[in-house]
Amino acid sequence: MIKEEHCNCKAGCENRRCVCLRNNEPCDEHCGCTDCRNPLNDVDVDSLSLCAIQNIEKVKALSGEDLAVAYEMPCGHGSVPLGDLLKAYACQDCKGEVYWYSFCWDSVVQDSCTWHCEICNQCRDWREWHCENCNKCTYGVTLPCEYCGTPGPYADFF
Repeated sequence: MIKEEHCNCKAGCENRRCVCLRNNEPCDEHCGCTDCRNPLNDVDVDSLSLCAIQNIEKVKALSGEDLAVAYEMPCGHGSVPLGDLLKAYACQDCKGEVYWYSFCWDSVVQDSCTWHCEICNQCRDWREWHCENCNKCTYGVTLPCEYCGTPGPYADFF
């Protein structure tokens, strides 16, 4: 992963004002930050789902015992340790269907039916979308935004 932006934070890189943290990246040697406390430092963000990255404090708090706990797959094809579900996990019995653990919903979710809104920092159903006009997630990809009326992303298809 090659970073395109580097921060110059003077307040410790602990909130989304830090461009690195806002981009779900650790700070690096090219950043000009002072007293850096970016929670993504020393974390392999490429091996985590967006939900895990945006809940990094919960991920860091997991013990080896927690990571070994097996979660039943929604498809019914056995169970998988939590450690394997922090990133995309392809179920071989489902012809490669991808699953991951949602900290927002406290359950294993199917990638094709769920997404994590990095702006709202919440997992969402596939039928929801983020309205850039009012900056909120709303239901119905073919429906207008329930908050501001902006047409849905697939409104033209129906």
